[in-house]
Amino acid sequence: MKLKKVLAIGLAAVMTFSLAGCGGQEKTNTDVTGSGNNTAATKGAESTGESDLSSLKGSTISVYTHGGNRVLGEEKKDKDGNTYRDESSAYLKHLAEKFTKETGINVTLNVVTNEEELRPLFQVQDDSVDIYTAPNWSLEEWAQYAEPYSTVADAQALYGDYALAMPNDGAQIFSIMPGRAYNQAVVYNEEVIKAAGYNEIPASLEEFNKMCEAIKANGVTPIAMHRIENWPLATVQDFASYVAGNANVFAEMLKTENPFSETAPFGKTVKMYTQWKANGYFEPEVYTDFGVAMDNVAYGKAGMMLFGSWVVPQIQGRVPEGKDPSIIKFAPAPDFGAGRYVLAAPADNWAISKFSKNKEAARAFIEYVSEDAQFIADSGFIANKKGIDPIVPALYSIIDEMVDSGACKVLLSAPTDENTLANQDVLTEAGLYADYKYVGLLFDALDTTKPDDWAAYNKQVDTQNKAYADYKDELGLEWVD
Repeated sequence: MKLKKVLAIGLAAVMTFSLAGCGGQEKTNTDVTGSGNNTAATKGAESTGESDLSSLKGSTISVYTHGGNRVLGEEKKDKDGNTYRDESSAYLKHLAEKFTKETGINVTLNVVTNEEELRPLFQVQDDSVDIYTAPNWSLEEWAQYAEPYSTVADAQALYGDYALAMPNDGAQIFSIMPGRAYNQAVVYNEEVIKAAGYNEIPASLEEFNKMCEAIKANGVTPIAMHRIENWPLATVQDFASYVAGNANVFAEMLKTENPFSETAPFGKTVKMYTQWKANGYFEPEVYTDFGVAMDNVAYGKAGMMLFGSWVVPQIQGRVPEGKDPSIIKFAPAPDFGAGRYVLAAPADNWAISKFSKNKEAARAFIEYVSEDAQFIADSGFIANKKGIDPIVPALYSIIDEMVDSGACKVLLSAPTDENTLANQDVLTEAGLYADYKYVGLLFDALDTTKPDDWAAYNKQVDTQNKAYADYKDELGLEWVD
């Protein structure tokens, strides 16, 4: 199977944990070089098998990251409603300074907003990038641009089965992901749901819909979507796993000729989202950007978002002065018929550029990151490397308690395998894969001025089912046990 398209299960998780981590879209270049004492054996050195890093002292590595909030600090509001950056939460900047002090290796941090800013550099084999965190490469691009980090087997020994959902070609891991997290759940403003008569996110879809109606009756938008772009609809991919109670539903599209019909997990999930749209649960006017969508939840103008844990600290940082940031909470989605679940996935990818001239220093820094449980927790994730005592962020408390009590079950992200790649090939050839068109085309087919008329939606279902079946047949691809 040729290398093709984005890793559907693993990279959907990566994207949702990393993409909007920019927390604002400034470009920046922050030199965090420092002086101070070297240790003979740093955390990174221990993991890479080096006795010391003294030969690398004085060298400089450049890190390019989507996580602008960890470089610049979280966006917050002052008493006048003005946005500022809280540098105390610039966790990556602080970690890099500590790394430099201990090793003598200088670190320059660069914030980028998307892959398009890095792709031209890699295409000409520019060596100015040493480490990058871009989450949305195709597998082909990972192989072209990233230095293989380890074998899958070696990563499994350190990270368990979470390694299988990291960007890999079945043999090599291209980007190591040292954290784990609960993905795609309900990020909500507690004050909003209490005002609607609820103390927690309801356990059933029926009650969830009633809560949304009560929120709407209070003049508040139930769910903030930010539909101006397609990527927020990526959440459908994980929610389909909750609908089916099966983390492998993306690949299992191959098992059917009609994956977009409401009798199939994906079709049922997209129909559910679109029904919420018909009910008026999403914003009546499109938010201009994702920051505005987060502000609406922080200020109680919207009740919730359906996203991963990465968005929680960002919304908490936007809560108006005088409000307790802990009013922003994170809970499992309701039971859609197969049980109540939350998806667990690897988080926070780090890759070494294939064209870097400082690969040894780059690897030392990534290993240093992987062994700092506090940094990983401050970033909203849980340290997952063997031998590292994890620190669980407070934002997971509700989910942890529900998992411990059995009220919610954990689904582990499905590994990328032959079936996943085959399904991507079919969707790609059908013109449905890029930019989540297989969700967006359906979601957008419903005219909100005629929310009870599903004719255009059903026509689009038929069109996508036919295209999927035709290209699956043309490519000769079927489910492989």
